[in-house]
Parts: sequence; structure tokens; C-alpha cells
Amino acid sequence: MKKKVRNFIREHHMVEKGECVLAAVSGGADSLCMLLILLELQQELGITLRVVHVEHGIRGQESKKDAAFVEDFCSQRQIPCKVFFCDAKTYARERRMSLEEGARELRYQYLQQTAEEFGADKIALAHNQNDCAETMLFHLARGTGMKGMCGIRPVRQKIIRPLLCVARSEIEAYLAEKGQGFCRDQTNEELLYARNRIRHQVIPVLSKINANAVSHINQAAAFVTEAVELLDDLTKQSLQAYVHEKDGGTCILQELQQEKQVVRRAVIHKALQKEAGKSQDIAMIHVKQLEQLFAMQTGKKINLPYNIEGQKTYQGVLLRRQAERAHESSQVLDLEALATGSLYISSHGYQIQTRLLDKIPQNEEIPKKMYTKWLDYDKIKGNMRMRTRQKQDFLVIDAQGSRKKLKKYFVDEKVPEYQRDQVLLLADDTHILWVIGYRVSEDVKVTQHTKRILEIQVNGGTTHE
Repeated sequence: MKKKVRNFIREHHMVEKGECVLAAVSGGADSLCMLLILLELQQELGITLRVVHVEHGIRGQESKKDAAFVEDFCSQRQIPCKVFFCDAKTYARERRMSLEEGARELRYQYLQQTAEEFGADKIALAHNQNDCAETMLFHLARGTGMKGMCGIRPVRQKIIRPLLCVARSEIEAYLAEKGQGFCRDQTNEELLYARNRIRHQVIPVLSKINANAVSHINQAAAFVTEAVELLDDLTKQSLQAYVHEKDGGTCILQELQQEKQVVRRAVIHKALQKEAGKSQDIAMIHVKQLEQLFAMQTGKKINLPYNIEGQKTYQGVLLRRQAERAHESSQVLDLEALATGSLYISSHGYQIQTRLLDKIPQNEEIPKKMYTKWLDYDKIKGNMRMRTRQKQDFLVIDAQGSRKKLKKYFVDEKVPEYQRDQVLLLADDTHILWVIGYRVSEDVKVTQHTKRILEIQVNGGTTHE
């Protein structure tokens, strides 16, 4: 295994002689295996090693024991080690992230900070072939483009992943051979998380079909990565040929239509990102809308995220940011028609997906995501509206029916004033059922007495799930 990892490091030019490598070590099997192998290769590669451990404050005393384990392991081998203790739950809640997202963001912040303090040239993470396969399957299940099928890359700027050439079974066998104990995170066994279900339920089934399933998925990810790199080169060439600034916006020339669809869509996506000034929330649905606009009559317009307007011109399609509007016109959602189906909110670039459930599905919990909510279907009266705020809007905030003005809710939640007119609301008259991206009104929440559930999922626009 040592030879395999050494060859992989050299193949991808992960380190150079004289460099300092910061190893992120949780104390689990993967990271401990990585640290042991790097120690064995330290002289041969001509590198120095440093270690960082981040204790997220999620698992109480168990995670503190992990931190102590890593500190002791490094102390015995005289490896400089830095340990950070943080509160990932509070961090995620204050930034309206999932716990997983918040913990990951904190972890990378500490990695960068420690790399600077130690003067580290590279940061080594312990992802292995199973992690890559799980990531690829996770993206495929949720829906993804080619980049989501690339899995995990061996090298990304200062980040290196020396164990991406080995499977988890090889790691466990290596540690057993060395007689080396390691920490176990029990949350990795819980099937509440999608990635854990893939790890414990999907991968084992695929491995029964073919013992080399994990390795083959990694090979496919590598092939897709090569294809994406080629597509990126073709996209750059086409951007120069077909996209330019015009009339305060971004013009995509009609001649782009002669290119292959995969190139067309990549160019449109990049052009829309350019006009928006960011890539987040630019989805395939928006690219397809712009594709359709090329075939429409001159003068036709569509609304896109970030208040961008697409207009068909004689030359092609012009993307231009519009002046902010204080209030959008509301859109009625017929309760019966919406029970199972979808709706596009053009003013925000939202795609609304719904389904009606007769009961809580087995093995499912009430969604805690910001942009997927369950409402008690029978407690909703009349038609709902998707709109922005109006005077007298209120939420019900407790089981006793207490009300809070929407304006005060925004103040309490520290929503910036300039954003408040852009937040989309699901409303029944002035009664706000759901502040999209925030909370649901207490009186329509699902309880043990709920008979029918309306699930509403918001995609695109400014969502982050």
C-alpha cells in the first residue's frame, strides 16, 4: 500500500522536496492511515509534516476524546499538532446552513489558518476511493451535470488527497496489519444522512454485483474529469468567439447555435454567470430557457435569477441586469391544482415542486432543510399566493396562536433591509404560511394529528440546497 500511495503522489505531482505538508487528522481510520503512510514516506519524499485537528463540538465528550487521541498520537511521534475547538451547531444556525455545511466551512477555515501559521505548502485530506464513489453517486441521485460526475479530484490548488488511489477496505487492512487503533465516529453509522445510506446500503449492493465496483466508479469519474477539461477548453474558445459586452450587458451571438449542444449550454451558462457576477443558483433550467429564447421573435424577454433579463435581439440574446423593483406582483397558487405538480416563479427564477402525502412516509422525517417544507394540508384555507411582503403581514409563532409582524420577524432574524423586499413568501391573505428560506408559520406545521401533508420544494433562484 505504501508503494501504491507513493506512486500516486508522484503521478499527480502532489508534493515537491522541501515542502511542508499539513495533514488534516480526525483520528478516524482514513486520516490516521494517511498520516502513518506520510510518516513512512517523509524522508523519501523530502517533506516535513504538521497536523491539524478540528473538534466541531457536535458529539460531546466523544469528539473531545478524539482530539486528545490525535494530540497524544502526534506527541509520541514529535509531530507539531494544532487542535481547534469550535461550535459548529451555532455557526451553522446563525448562517442558516445545514450542520454538515457549517462544519465543513469551519473546518476549511481552520485548515487555511493553520496552513498559514505553519507555513505549509500543501494540505493533505484523507478522502479515499469509496469517498469518491459515494460523492459521484450522491450527485447522480440528486441530479447533476458533468462536473458533478467528476467525483473528488486528487489535487485542487493546495489541497492534496494521497489516499484517492486506495479503497476503504485497504485502509482498514493496513491499520490491522500495523496493529494501529483509531477513533470511530458513530454518526457515520446513522442512516439519517443520505451519504451514510449510500455508504452502508448502496455501495455494498454494487460490490456484490462486482467486487471492483468502487474502483470502476473511480475510473469513470477520472474519464469524466478528462472530458470536462476538454469541454472547458472548447467553452473558452467559444466564449471568445460568440460572447461580448454590449449595451451595458452581455450579448450571446446567434452564431453560437451552430455549435454542439454541450458547448452551447456551457457557453450560455458561463455568459449568465458573467452577467450575474456569481455562479451560485444558475441552474440548467435557466440555460434551457435561454436556449429557447434564441428561437423566439426579436423583442421577446424572459426573467432570470439576480434580476437579469434575457432579450432576443437581431444579433442573438442580450443579458442585462434590470433595476431592482421594490415589490413583485403576486402569483396565485391554486391549492387543488398545486397538490401534485410544479410551478415556475419567473420573477425569482424559482421552480416549485409539490406533492400531497396521505401520511408521513415510513423512514422519513419532517424536512429540516431551508427550501423543502411540509405543511398541514387541511389547515390551509383558500388559495395561497407566492409574493413579496406587504403591510400587515404576520406569522403565527407558537402553539397558542401568538402573532408576530413580518417586519419584526425580519428585524429579529437580522435579515438585511435591502433583502426584505426580495424574500419570497407563501401567503394566505396577510397570513404568512412560509417565509421561503426561513420558517413555517406554527399553525400549519405538521403534527402527530396531521392527516394530509403538502410538501413544497423550492429549486433554483436564490436557494442553497
